[in-house]
Amino acid sequence: MDSEQKGKNGEQFIYALATSSFLSYWCFPNPKDELGDKKEICDLLIHFQDTLILCCVKNYEFKGAYQKYFRKVIEKDVRQLYGAERKISKSTHDIQIKNKDGKYHIIERDQIKQIYRLMIHLGDKVHFYPFNRTTPDEAFVNIFDKSSFKNITLFLDTIKDFANYLKAREEAFKDKEVLIMPSEEEEFDAETSKQFMEYTRGKPLEKKQILISGTESDLLANYIKNGKKFSKHINSDEYHGMLFQIDGTWTDFLAKEAVRNKFQADKVSYFIDEFVKREVLTNQIPESAQLAKELLSFDRFSRRIISKQFFDFVETYNDKRGFFIARRYGEMDGAAIIFVFYGVDVTQDQINSLLPIVIDTYSVYTKYKHKKVILIATTKDFRQFKAGYEDNIKPFGKETEESVLRDMKLLTWFENTTEIKFHEKEYPEQSEK
Repeated sequence: MDSEQKGKNGEQFIYALATSSFLSYWCFPNPKDELGDKKEICDLLIHFQDTLILCCVKNYEFKGAYQKYFRKVIEKDVRQLYGAERKISKSTHDIQIKNKDGKYHIIERDQIKQIYRLMIHLGDKVHFYPFNRTTPDEAFVNIFDKSSFKNITLFLDTIKDFANYLKAREEAFKDKEVLIMPSEEEEFDAETSKQFMEYTRGKPLEKKQILISGTESDLLANYIKNGKKFSKHINSDEYHGMLFQIDGTWTDFLAKEAVRNKFQADKVSYFIDEFVKREVLTNQIPESAQLAKELLSFDRFSRRIISKQFFDFVETYNDKRGFFIARRYGEMDGAAIIFVFYGVDVTQDQINSLLPIVIDTYSVYTKYKHKKVILIATTKDFRQFKAGYEDNIKPFGKETEESVLRDMKLLTWFENTTEIKFHEKEYPEQSEK
């Protein structure tokens, strides 16, 4: 296999991992500046709301020469990531790119609040490698190997969870030069040990030197166990040189009953992912993309809570007949979540006209407490779904508000209602039956 095809295979592998976690709608393989020079920006670009993730992927064959491999793979990619970021941030126009299906997408530079730079090298049997680098303007570059990127995207399979980890990783290791050793000690033969000593000998002391004995997955376990932040020792700036021996942390973490319970409890959360793919993004209406973004802005735990509450709500009213409308509402990450169940005898015209009234009456009832409202509606046995979204909600004018109040009185809504209180443990001590 020639190097070009090997590189393409590597990029396709990383693209498949990214899209399985973050959906292809937000992932752009080999994006080009369509309004500019048409040149490729990077190997993979992920753009979701105010977050931009730039990825370089290398699938060069590792032949045991570490210094050469690092120069060929890592130093080159640092320059590419630096160039990609400058192209976007310094451009005289907002960059337009295309996804795999040919749909155009605009990167509005003034909307970007956080940028993460990822380098993913896919060489096998690399027993040690730099954990991070910086661009010429001192921006942090995250470096992952094949197995670490796979584990992270599978476990942190929402952009919010993933970006939060990258943020914590950068904050813990900024201004530090880190080397990670993901292999077992017995895998270090004499030649590897020699090259390791040559690489580490005489390193400049401007930055704190960190050595991690363990894998990125071990580090991820440390992050999760400490409440989604790294332990105080990892975050410490007290010492100029440190060794973190965390081998086996990931294996021990996966063995815990609470972690197994989490995996089981999270299954219901994928309702949100499928709802977005099958119901929201298939609708060619302007607010569909924004509704999809709002729903996918929730992390995995929040999606579990929303989905579980929605299923419990539908089960409560599933056998109701006639002209029947039920509603519940709660709050998640500052947004109002409204559930609506309508009986099978409610016509399409009736439910389509009632759902906007639900949002309006909720806004008035809560005295415009929330600026964003997400509505999910269904009927018996989930035979059909409806959805709605409003943002930037402001108080109505006097006449409009009086009209909404009349609707509330006529429909007898909110006479006896309570707000849903979401209570759930991310890592349940006992599995749900």
